[in-house]
Amino acid sequence: MVPQKRCFVFYPSVSTFGGIERLIVDLTCFLNKRGQDLTLIAFQNAVDFAQYGAEGLKIQTLPCRRNLRSEVAAFSRFVQQHDIRSSQILAMEMRGAMYAGMALPAGYSLHIADPPGLLPNDLTKYSFSLARNYPERKIDCSLATRARGQFIHWLTRRGVRKARHAITMTQRNVEELHAAYGVEFSKVPPGVRIPNAVSRKSKSNGPIRFLSVCRLEKSKRIDAIIRALAALVKDRQTDSRSEMTLQIVGEGSQAEHLKDLSRNCGIESLVEFAGLVSDEELEKAYAESDIFVMPAKQGYGLPGLESLARGLQLIVHRESGVTEFLTNTPQVQIIDNVDSSLTEAMKQAALMAKKSHHDTPSVPTSDEWASRIVQLAGW
Repeated sequence: MVPQKRCFVFYPSVSTFGGIERLIVDLTCFLNKRGQDLTLIAFQNAVDFAQYGAEGLKIQTLPCRRNLRSEVAAFSRFVQQHDIRSSQILAMEMRGAMYAGMALPAGYSLHIADPPGLLPNDLTKYSFSLARNYPERKIDCSLATRARGQFIHWLTRRGVRKARHAITMTQRNVEELHAAYGVEFSKVPPGVRIPNAVSRKSKSNGPIRFLSVCRLEKSKRIDAIIRALAALVKDRQTDSRSEMTLQIVGEGSQAEHLKDLSRNCGIESLVEFAGLVSDEELEKAYAESDIFVMPAKQGYGLPGLESLARGLQLIVHRESGVTEFLTNTPQVQIIDNVDSSLTEAMKQAALMAKKSHHDTPSVPTSDEWASRIVQLAGW
């Protein structure tokens, strides 16, 4: 029997469970079905991947000081000691590219979900090389900051250019990353796990239920959803306050602020903050909801696809990456401006929810994404 190739994902710092961590889970599950193991290499990890379904994931946390020189040395030393070839490694994100470019020979694979334009705190946007690519951003930082951004850009560009395969999620990302690094990226859209049977609440005269699933951070614009719901329930065209509710799944730094906002808007009784939930509880939330609201500008937006696969309507911002695959989808409303469009979109979705649902649209699956990644990486 031919031994299976060892497979490694390098992601420098894992602090919370988000989009990249979810992709690692999808890769783990796909490889496990083929009898292959996946090992995550990181400098620090704060996530219990097993609780998200990645029981077979091996995790190697590299002991080192938290500075660039020590981390690069620890990564290089681990690879050499365990006789790992570059072709066995998939580096994740721009930081992963930077470290891989310094620690590894050429030939690894690279996945970047969020290019500079989607990272609010990324300094490379203000580098001398990339500032021209972002004319809408006012350069009001110091010369020292721009010089530091340039240094990080050089290291990142080196890492990107040493990759055998460079992968991203959307065409918008392909174009931005090519402009930044002069490298052609393959577009591989992430997908969702399709449930064996979609459970939906029976349509009756119950309330219209809106749902949001995300980290509770400012960039996710959950405050806009709360304000829009408040406007709807106060609208004279709405039959009664009890006809609409909102469930918010997730935790984050904005949780208390959002609770205060719902109270100040007078809709505290209509908004449920569920916090972090299990997979079973999340499926129940999907089954009991009618409309998924995702107004953030973001690189992709997997929860939006999850909601469609489970029979919900979707309200999504045009600058969310998944909109590339959702044009002409009856269940989807794409908004351009949160302040002027979200309330009306929620109102129209609520009216549609009173009618029969459209057929569930076809969406990319997690196995399709993982299969393509494994093919490109040569695993």
